[in-house]
Amino acid sequence: MQGDFRINDCLIQPQINAVERDGHTWHLEPKVMQVLVHLASHPNEVLSKQRMIDAIWRDTFVGDDVLIRCISEIRYVFGDDPRSSRIIQTIPKGGYRLIATVSMEVDVAPKVREQGDGAILTLDDPGGGAEVNGGGGRSSFSLDSEDAGQPWAFRAKDDGSMLLEVVPPAPTALAEHSVVHELPRSYRGVRLVAVGVLVAFLCVGAAFFWRYTHPDIFDVFWGPVVDTHDPALFCIADQNQYSFIILRDAKDPNHQVVLKDNLSAVVIDDLDTIVKLASVLRARGKRYLLKGEEATSLTDLRNGPSIFVGAFDNTWALRLTKPLRYHFDNNPEMTQFRIVDSESPSQAKWMVERSQQMATNNYHDYAIVARFTDSNTGKPAVVVAGIGRGGTIAAGEFVTDPDQLAQILRAARAAGDKKNMEIVLSTQIIDGKPGAPKMEAAYFW
Repeated sequence: MQGDFRINDCLIQPQINAVERDGHTWHLEPKVMQVLVHLASHPNEVLSKQRMIDAIWRDTFVGDDVLIRCISEIRYVFGDDPRSSRIIQTIPKGGYRLIATVSMEVDVAPKVREQGDGAILTLDDPGGGAEVNGGGGRSSFSLDSEDAGQPWAFRAKDDGSMLLEVVPPAPTALAEHSVVHELPRSYRGVRLVAVGVLVAFLCVGAAFFWRYTHPDIFDVFWGPVVDTHDPALFCIADQNQYSFIILRDAKDPNHQVVLKDNLSAVVIDDLDTIVKLASVLRARGKRYLLKGEEATSLTDLRNGPSIFVGAFDNTWALRLTKPLRYHFDNNPEMTQFRIVDSESPSQAKWMVERSQQMATNNYHDYAIVARFTDSNTGKPAVVVAGIGRGGTIAAGEFVTDPDQLAQILRAARAAGDKKNMEIVLSTQIIDGKPGAPKMEAAYFW
């Protein structure tokens, strides 16, 4: 696809990587624009992720996450909600499809006879010779080309019709007999340096402005953790401690031997979440440490940002969320587990019945995702914890998926871009496996 084009009412200008929407101009990264152009070149066609990666990145090896970030950035610029998309539709296990209307910008450059400065020709003049596709249909007008062409432009009238207007020539900057006094060479050098400094200053300012108006979708949530110099600490639940280990004989793997040892176990569902979170940090060059919750001390938490995985099997996660608006709770018999809203503590809408959980393995699970500055340590703290194991998996997916993080970005901006946040999530557990996370409530302070 060559030249400018429109997606619905938005003007796309690939040559300058710009999108104009609702009177605002958004500048995309070059690769993001290439993804948008590739989608627009195949409207209503399902494009697989691999096909798009091969087309955009060609000989460069990249993962799906790079393409997912580009799609998320495009959706953000267009204000497109992936759950009820109007622009880009996600096809499960298929790829992406541009479902919006794509139209080309027609570049018409006729010659007109000058009828005086500011002469105007209406598009609905009788005659033939040229056609223009307008928003309300196709209009024609007659043109004379015997004289030299003049610059022209369209102008909209109050009644909605379009006019073709001859643009008068700009006045000359100097009179015929004006004298130009040349500056001394030394002054010209100073002027060039000043202009260079000004240009550099403007470029730096533009870069900061771009960064402010187009934040990386992951920075919205993970910025306070990644931007610190200290390594992040994963505080995870270590369920049981074992005094022995079962090993297999190398010569006969079917032969098992029991040996004395001291081991701590990690629930494999928690491990799924830990791997996802760690991959986000590693992709941004962030170092991290891993400790069991029983081995974690307050001194450890004061050394840098901390990430807490798991709820009812993680003492630190329960302590940190207890003073927050949304926190975990249970009955004395430990048969009911829930998330409580401190502003309406009597309501029990986010609750898991242990008996239903164990009997059917089909139930609704809930989780808390929080990011705030811990008042006890003065360091950033992130909590990713579900009532059950499925809730923790869903929470881990929520904070590592750009489409899900876009929901936090919209909610945070609506709340005034406050630094601390807490989100309640729900997910449907079917045969022990969690579905997609859904945001139930959010609070910012």
